[in-house]
Amino acid sequence: MQSQRTIMLFVGMATLLALVGIGQGWDVALLLVNMCIISAIMALGVNIQWGYAGLFSIGSMGFAALGGLAGVIISAKPVPGAWQAGGLGVIGGLLSALVTIILGTFVWRRLMHLGRWRYGVTGVIVLAGFITMRSLMGPAIVEIEKIDPAAAGYLGGMGLPIILSWVVGGLFAAAVAWVVGKVSLGLRSDYLAIATLGISEIIIFLLKFEDWLTRGVKNVTGLPRPVPYEVELVKSQAFQDFAIAIGANTTAAASITVKLCYAGLFSIVLLFVLYLSEVALRSPWGRMMRAIRDNETAAAAMGKNVTARHLQDFILG
Repeated sequence: MQSQRTIMLFVGMATLLALVGIGQGWDVALLLVNMCIISAIMALGVNIQWGYAGLFSIGSMGFAALGGLAGVIISAKPVPGAWQAGGLGVIGGLLSALVTIILGTFVWRRLMHLGRWRYGVTGVIVLAGFITMRSLMGPAIVEIEKIDPAAAGYLGGMGLPIILSWVVGGLFAAAVAWVVGKVSLGLRSDYLAIATLGISEIIIFLLKFEDWLTRGVKNVTGLPRPVPYEVELVKSQAFQDFAIAIGANTTAAASITVKLCYAGLFSIVLLFVLYLSEVALRSPWGRMMRAIRDNETAAAAMGKNVTARHLQDFILG
């Protein structure tokens, strides 16, 4: 019965997409197909958190934004003028922030015998680190954003293939998920949802307004594609002959071909993630996660580190 229902849902969705293709054009229908595939990949991640471990997290869009950040950092062309104007200041500020985090963590753990005094010592370290970071990065950011603000105004990226940014985006999301999990996984139910939503909005807010990093809301243009450009296909004599052979408009055929290429790439990623999810679900790890989800107290009594497994699941999702 369940399999029949699933088949009917897929048939219904395919019918709706076919109607869109007939009524509004196959270009629009394929755009919707690609969005559906991307949403399916994100849904698998949410299912790992909600379904496997019962973690009610609604901060997915913050992690999706980190994927966009990876695309800019990895694939955008560097802006030499911006690096000359404020690159060293930004690097110095980020290094000071890193030193502050390491030193603050070390002091917090080592001075537990001081009781309440360690709050003050740690606070002084954090305040000093913040002032140092701002004094280095503030003037540098101002100078960076002055460099051709209409087209640049940011540091740019590494100019590497965009496919690489898909992997790096996952690593960015995993690293931030580790930090978020350390902070918020002590909460449960609605409180965890509120915390993850708030942190997600903070991430999005930072990416929108830190122009020196991602141009904020001004948009980054010229990122390379993993598939051919429509203009390149239209200019290709072989593609023109192909379009004439099938009786299609060359421009429309180029747009549809590009979207089909994207659909193929996205489908490969979807099938790969789906395969890994199914393997994980049927593995001893998956059975352990289901046991923790059903009864955390019993799982902890059997020697399972519930907090560590929740953090692991949160990072994977």
